Amino acid sequence: MKTRLLSLTLLAALTAPAGANELRTETKSVTRPAGAATLRVEASVRWKNAWRNPRNHDAAWLIVKLRSNPRAPWMHGKLRAITAGAASPAASCAVSADQIGAFCAPASTWRGDVSWPLVIEVEPGRLREADIAAGAVEAMVFGVEMVYVPDGPFSIGDPDPKSVETFSFYRAGADGAHAGTLRITSEAAIPVGREAGSLYYKASQYTGDGQGPVPAEFPKGTRAFYVMKYEILQGQYATFLNSIAEYASSFRSPIGGREYHEQRGSLQLTGGHYTAASPDRPANFMSWDDGTAFADWAGLRPWTDLEFSKAARGPVEPISADFPWGTASKERLLRKNQANDELLQTGDADESKLTDQTRDVLGASYFWVMDLAGSVWEKVVTIGHPRGRAFLGSHGDGEITDYGLATNADWPLGDHEAGGYGYRGGGYYMRGSAEGPLNPHSRVEQRPYGSWGGGPRGVAYGFRAARTADRP
Repeated sequence: MKTRLLSLTLLAALTAPAGANELRTETKSVTRPAGAATLRVEASVRWKNAWRNPRNHDAAWLIVKLRSNPRAPWMHGKLRAITAGAASPAASCAVSADQIGAFCAPASTWRGDVSWPLVIEVEPGRLREADIAAGAVEAMVFGVEMVYVPDGPFSIGDPDPKSVETFSFYRAGADGAHAGTLRITSEAAIPVGREAGSLYYKASQYTGDGQGPVPAEFPKGTRAFYVMKYEILQGQYATFLNSIAEYASSFRSPIGGREYHEQRGSLQLTGGHYTAASPDRPANFMSWDDGTAFADWAGLRPWTDLEFSKAARGPVEPISADFPWGTASKERLLRKNQANDELLQTGDADESKLTDQTRDVLGASYFWVMDLAGSVWEKVVTIGHPRGRAFLGSHGDGEITDYGLATNADWPLGDHEAGGYGYRGGGYYMRGSAEGPLNPHSRVEQRPYGSWGGGPRGVAYGFRAARTADRP
């Protein structure tokens, strides 16, 4: 996962790879070619069940962290270029416009595993020239599986008027009553209220203030974006905690409470190092500030309740009471938490068997985003609070504060009823707990907590991040 700066004649191998759900990165060397202004990082990335089809694709979002002192926190490295070596399939890799990271994806139609060697040019940033010359620099390449959600319109709401009682969005009629779903066709401002044609919902302390409009700058989902294929995983979060300053990690560590390790939390702190006994298990006990700090550190951003609906449903008109896999039934769903608290991923629940015809077996969305219902609650920026509506969709810059907080001024912050975010998708509380409308699976438009900025950490609370796609 990390390597020291090596001479041009000594390109040695490394430590164990950094883990994500089926994604592995390995950093092989970091050098400073003679006369070059950038560092050269050699690495590799691989993951299973990748795809590119006419509709969309998945991708690895890759960032590079640098340091010259093993006891110091990692600094974010700005990327200049990325090149993938020859392999089948060929890779399409591109550095983001802000140089914070890069996306790598299959370059042409593909379904299966991928593995690519990489050469990444990274700016040395605040590293001292003396440390670079002395070969004292380490690099770490970190990756997250993402799904591309393309440009295009979509619908919010539920066609059944009774859905108003589950706090569904809807298109208002002349008297403010339910008049069907609302088609969102652009990023233009959306009126909110009882006027005909406006977006509306049953307002409350937990569902939103019913005010508006939703500003044009608020990300609505008609512009292409990437979203994490899975929620943040416990192994990913352990890597994050190990990479930030000790003081910051004391605020961001979710280990606490008498029952943390009995309620699916697997993080341990041993010898000053965080590990995850179940690294590919979705990270629970995640507060809003935990998740946004991870997003800022990773160069991503929170996503919105409108983007949640777009990622779940795609462009199709919804049926009543739909789950993210496109049906109103859980009868065929196999991807569920088992007695060992892990999601079933074998047999017919193996992701290699995912197709549009098996989405309701695997619990995949229209765009093949996984686990939007069940697993852990999705935290989203809400349109139902002024702090949420002020969200501009800015991306993280790879750095967080000394207190372990995100630095983006437009992001809602604060775990204790501060407002600006809410919950979608339902969450798995514990084996043996009675199933209900929100435990563990919630229908797409069920949003009884869609604007509740509370619940700092809990057994069923997770986080998923996104990133607006650069324009071609």
